[in-house]
Order: sequence, then C-alpha cells, then structure tokens
Amino acid sequence: MQKTIKIRGARAGGLAAVDMDLPLGKVICFTGRCSGGRRAMALDVLYAESRRRYMHALDPVEREGVSGAAQVDVDEVSGLPPAIYLGTERRGRTLGDYLQLEGILIQLALDYGQLHCGDCGGVCRGYEAADVEAAAARRFANGRCLILAPLQLRSGADWPGVWRELRQAGFLRVMIGAEVVRLDSAELEIDAEVKVVVDRLVPTTDSSVRFLESVRVSRSISSGQTLVQAVDSGDVLHLNQQPTCGECGRQYDELAAEDFAPGRLLLQKVSLYGRTIDELQTMPMAAVRAFALEAIAAGHSRDKIVDTLGEACGLGLGHLQLSRRLDSLSAGEWQRLQLVACLSGGLMGILYIFDDLGGLLAAELISAAMDRLKRLVARGNTALLLDHSPAVISGADEVWEFVAGAPMRPESENIPGEMPVKDRQLKDGTALVVSGESGVGKLDFALPHGSLNCLTGPSGCGKTRVLYEVLHPLLKGRQVEYEASGTGRNNRVVEIGTPGKRATLLDELGVFASIADLYAASPAARSRGWGRDAFQLDKPGGRCPSCEGRGHHFFALEFLEDISLVCESCAGRRFRSEIAEITMRGVSIADVLEMSVARASRHFAREQKVQKRLAAAGECGLGYLQLGCGVEALEQGEWLRLRLAVESTRTSGRTWILIDHPASGDHDSDIGATTKALRGLVARGATVVVADQHPAIVAAADWVVDLGR
Repeated sequence: MQKTIKIRGARAGGLAAVDMDLPLGKVICFTGRCSGGRRAMALDVLYAESRRRYMHALDPVEREGVSGAAQVDVDEVSGLPPAIYLGTERRGRTLGDYLQLEGILIQLALDYGQLHCGDCGGVCRGYEAADVEAAAARRFANGRCLILAPLQLRSGADWPGVWRELRQAGFLRVMIGAEVVRLDSAELEIDAEVKVVVDRLVPTTDSSVRFLESVRVSRSISSGQTLVQAVDSGDVLHLNQQPTCGECGRQYDELAAEDFAPGRLLLQKVSLYGRTIDELQTMPMAAVRAFALEAIAAGHSRDKIVDTLGEACGLGLGHLQLSRRLDSLSAGEWQRLQLVACLSGGLMGILYIFDDLGGLLAAELISAAMDRLKRLVARGNTALLLDHSPAVISGADEVWEFVAGAPMRPESENIPGEMPVKDRQLKDGTALVVSGESGVGKLDFALPHGSLNCLTGPSGCGKTRVLYEVLHPLLKGRQVEYEASGTGRNNRVVEIGTPGKRATLLDELGVFASIADLYAASPAARSRGWGRDAFQLDKPGGRCPSCEGRGHHFFALEFLEDISLVCESCAGRRFRSEIAEITMRGVSIADVLEMSVARASRHFAREQKVQKRLAAAGECGLGYLQLGCGVEALEQGEWLRLRLAVESTRTSGRTWILIDHPASGDHDSDIGATTKALRGLVARGATVVVADQHPAIVAAADWVVDLGR
C-alpha cells in the first residue's frame, strides 16, 4: 500500500498544474490567502476525486438515484483513501442522533426499560405464561385464586350461544361484574364485564403444570390476557402477555423504536435504571456519562456511550444535551462535535478534511483538538486541516502554504505577536444598552453608536444568538425579553451571512444593469433596437439561448461522471455573437465578464457609479476576482469583503451592520483587509457589531463585550 497521496497536474479551481506528494497517516495543514488554491486542492481535487471513485465503485443498480461526480481536472491521483469533508453543513437532527447514541439508549430501553402507566403511573409489564404463577404467589401467598379470562365481546352478543359454547368447552362458571355464577343457571342477566373462570388454584413458587395450562387457556380465550383474583380479598392482578399496568389494568402495545420519536408520551413514561428516556436526553452529556458508568451493565452499549461522551467532555461539550438541535449549536461547537463523531466512528484508512477548526476555538481547546487529531491519525487515518491558526500550524506534521495556485513550504509559522490593547472607555454619546435575563442568559452590556463593536467569548457562550436573537429584532423595533434603550428609530439593519442567489460578481456589486445601459446607449445597439436586457444574463434576449448565459452545458449523469462542456454556440462567451460584436472602447460586454475587478475599475474610470463600486471592491483586496465568476465559488472571506465593499458605498448614520465571525477561515493578511473595510464603514457613520474571538478583530474594535465572563 502506498504511503503517500501522489497528485500530478492538478488544475482544478485555478491550481497551476500542481504536483504534490502528501504523506498518509499524518496531520497536514493547508494555509494561504483566499483563492490561493488551498481549498481547491482539498475540495476540488482530493475530495471530488474521492467522491468520483466512490460512485464508480457502485454497481449500476446502486447508482440509481445517486448524482454523479464530475471528472476532476487533474492528470493523476494515486494512493487516495476515501475522503470525508467536515464542513459547515449540519447532518442530523439532534446531538444524540448525530453521535448515534439516541439509538443505543432506545435499544437499551426496549431491552431493559420499565414502562409506567400514562393514567396512574403504575408499573407496566408483560408476563410469559411460565412467570404468572410465581408473580401470583408473591402477591397472594397460600391464598386461593381464580384464573380469569375476560371475554372480548361486543354489546348485543348472542349470549345463550356463548354460554352453550363455553359449556361444550368444559367451563362451568363465569364472573359477571363481581359475582361468580354457574353457566347452567336458569337465567343470566348481562349488565357488566364477563370473565370466564378457568380454574381455582393456590399459586406456589414451584411451577405447577395445572396452573401453567390454566394460564395458556385463559390467554387463548382472551387474546393474551390473564387475570388472577384473590378469592378472599377480591384483589386482582393483571398478568397479561402484553404490557399491562399492574394497578389499573390499562394495556399497551409492545414497545417499538417508533414509540420514542420526538414528542411521544412514552419518552416520559419509560425509565431505564431509574431515569426516563426524556430525562437522559435532556441531561448534560457529562451527567449521562456518569449515569452510564454507574447504572448500565458493562458491555458494548455502555462502552459506546462512555467513550463517545468522554471525547465530548474532553472537548468542552459536556454541558450540552443529547436532545439539543444541531442547528442551535455555535460554529465552534459543531466543529468539535464532528471531531467527536470521527473519533467514535471507529473508521480506519480515511482522509478527514477539517475546515477552520482552529479559528473557532480558544487556545486550550485547540490543544485538546490537536491531541485528538493525533489519536485519530494513530488509528490509521489522515487529517487534512484548512487552517491559519498558529497553534494548528505548529502542531501539524506537515504544512503547505498556497500562493497564486501553487503550494510551497512556509518560511516561518507566521505567528502574530501580541495585539495592542486599546484604552476602551464608554465615552459620552448614544449607546444601545441591553440588560436582563432570558433565553440567551443574563445580559448587561452597551454598544456605542458609530463604533466597531465586538461580541467576544469562547465558542458556545452565545455570541451568535445575541447578534441575531436579541440585537437584530431590537434594532428592527420588535419586542424581546430584555430591557433595552438607545435603539434609535428607522434603523437600516444589514445582516451579512451566506452568498445569495445572484449569478455573478457583477450582479452582486449592483452595476451589471448600469454597464448594460452603457452598451444599450451605443449607436450600434440603438440602430438595432437593443435595450438593456440584451446586455444582461438574467433575462432572455442577448444571452446565448443554448446555454442560457452560463457559458457551458452541465450534464448530471447517473452511471458516468457528470460532464461540463463549453457551449459550442457561444464558445463560452455567454452572449449571442451579434451582441458580443457591440463594443465600447474596444471591449464587448462578454469581455467585461472576463475582466478582473482591478482592470474593470480602470476601464470604467469615467463612469462614476460603476467605478465607485469597483474601486470599493479593489480597496477591500478583491482586485484579482473576475467579474463573471459566480458568487457561490467565492470563499467566505471574499464574499464578506464583497458585501462590505457594496455597503461602504451606501452606508449612513442610521446603518447597523451585524456580522457573525468575520475572520472565519481567513489568512491574517485577508483579516487585515477585512478589519480595514470594517473601520471604513465606521468612518462613514455606520455602527458595526461583529461576533468573533479572533485577536485581530478584537484588537481592531472600538468597544468589546466579553460574553464569556
């Protein structure tokens, strides 16, 4: 078996025909600025090639319903193990579901759980026929008992016919209500429940054949029911085959896994060694682990629970509950939870790809995470980290820095020095003040208007929730369960999240229509009657009808690799040939889409609105991006700076900008461009609130609120 992954001629995602040898069984770190090629190598080459090979390993029947994987733009990849990408997508419903512990607890409840009646709280259980006599003897020691079989008959039944059949079967008595009567009585009035008296016996702890046969007969008559009633006291035991409350006699179906679905009553009625399933799922994971060690018998199930929760506690997740929804976790908690799942999964020979693990964790947690990555690798796996954290870089076995599409060994670990500490005092002026205690916890802080404010604190302390569940509704004029003052009126609130649905960078900058107007106003366009729509891609008209302005055709095949082909009609130019012939200063609209931001800024220097947006993007360090690229292809840091560039051209003193983790996954140089853009927004009068713990963001802030204290 090869001990390295050999990559030859990788060109996907802008890589410069890269050749690399990556060692297996190591912790590898890819670092570098946005669009440098690190993500392209990890995701567009290694992960994509692994997916393609997995699809090819399936037979034609298994491939049905599975989307194909496109051919990777690389000459050769050898020695590549199966790859798993641990990104931002939340896969699962709850922590217990994701860690596969929910199913283990349910199976333990099915095997050893105790059902309690929903009416009276009594203990419910079912009895095998051989166990009935011993249970009756414990309750009615040395006392005569009736073995009864309730008749499952509807009102209006042919009672004379029933009595005749019972006599023919050899039965002599029935119980009607609380009275035992003979079947040969002259007349029977039916106004209560009827039970057949199968036998009258004294139960003993030594099983008797007669008692066992009586139980079996009663169950054959009454669909699994057996009642044992003391002759002297009249007390009744419900010793049915199906689970039955020993107090009130309510019967239940046999427990099944479906009974433990969220919201079902049985979650609160089935106990496992003294704890209901609902209690176990809502306890902190550290407490569940302690319970498992104390109460659950040694075995595979207990080992799985204890080991998995032990890893979670070691990564600072012991306070979370198994019932916690994944979409309520912070980004750092989700990253650590994925690492726990990798450790507890027991897989070997896997290439795990982690994205920005170190950037979301405090220093002490990074150390714990790196220790666990080393253990994951020691089991025969390989860990590939896309990260810029100095602690991660220094702990990795091999580090590659990607620059302009090519990997190289970094000359130094580029560990930043101490950030300068600002003298931060709340000066006279307007501030948003929030106080009180509610769903997010106890809050008491102020955010000065017209400042760069930073909500900081360890992962899971509530930074994101404060941003979106408290500040956003307050600034929009909605009520929250906190006291607030200084919110202002008629605020313009901007949340910068994930990329939208717009197709190109030119669309997102908001200048595509303005450029289209310039071309539509040219003499050649006017003479042919072509308006703005002819020079845009979002509407039919001038765009290529064959590829609908995409420049290529994409075919998702079930049994072969997905295929992406350059459109033959427009040769990838996106517009009809006659539209592409219209030029301004020697450049067509198709040429504009192929321009970089920096070149377009120079080309449209005379067009104030267009040049203003392009120049703003250039100031945010995005001059290298192509105007026609899709925004979905941008890295998160590039997308953020693109939005900041747009906002810098239209912000005002009423603007509040809320950003979650602006430094997420970025190189220090890119973070510098981001902080410069944030400071520029504040200089134009905006109030910016960011949630982040990166030292560079905290150092750049005018006001810091530490939610972790």
